[in-house]
Amino acid sequence: MHKHAIITGTSGAIGQALAEKFKRSGYKICAIDIKEIQDQNVDFFIKTDLNQFVLNKNIQEITFKKIETWLEKNHIDILINNAAYQYVSTSHPIDETEFMTSYNINVIAPYILISHLKNKMTKNTGNIINIGSIHTKLTKPGFVAYATTKAALAALTRGLALDYEDTVRINCIEPASVETPMLHDGFKNAPESMRLLESYHPQKRIATPNEIAELAFFISSEKIRFLHGACIDISGGISSRLHDPL
Repeated sequence: MHKHAIITGTSGAIGQALAEKFKRSGYKICAIDIKEIQDQNVDFFIKTDLNQFVLNKNIQEITFKKIETWLEKNHIDILINNAAYQYVSTSHPIDETEFMTSYNINVIAPYILISHLKNKMTKNTGNIINIGSIHTKLTKPGFVAYATTKAALAALTRGLALDYEDTVRINCIEPASVETPMLHDGFKNAPESMRLLESYHPQKRIATPNEIAELAFFISSEKIRFLHGACIDISGGISSRLHDPL
């Protein structure tokens, strides 16, 4: 019998890796993304702008009805809130629209999905995983909106773990830099900076999307049910490093 997983942000590299890992492990995959995708690992696709999803109750209702249609009489075994919006600017005041879009996609949308779908999750064995960021605790210039929302996502994870008690498990993964096309595109005009970024990490490399997917699959295991309300650092050790001049 298949298990059922819902994954947001599946058009990105991490989302694709998550879908592939869980699909190969016997899950049926429902993908939610703003971009149309053709992926053999996705069984059911819902095109949704998560910012509008937060702002528009009608879009929420349509989305949840589509999920119910896909599920039929089955339950959700895992929900992974992976979609994110990253706005970068060192100019203040930050555009309020950009700040609210960041908050809606990175925090409010996960909360709405969690709170509305929690009762459709497999009781006592259902899993919720939020994909956070090292920016929860460590950040850099220009990332105030993104870092603020990722810190809120961590707080949401911890708080809901207390409220939901033993009915479902909820945890958060907080990666440092991950090797994605989007990251490489940001360094396309400065490849030496990409090599410098890698050298900053104690392992002299950055994470792969597959490593994030492997961790997500591992922490969803019934063998470690005591893992609940945790925000897990997967930073290759860079979160322990001070970048002083000497």
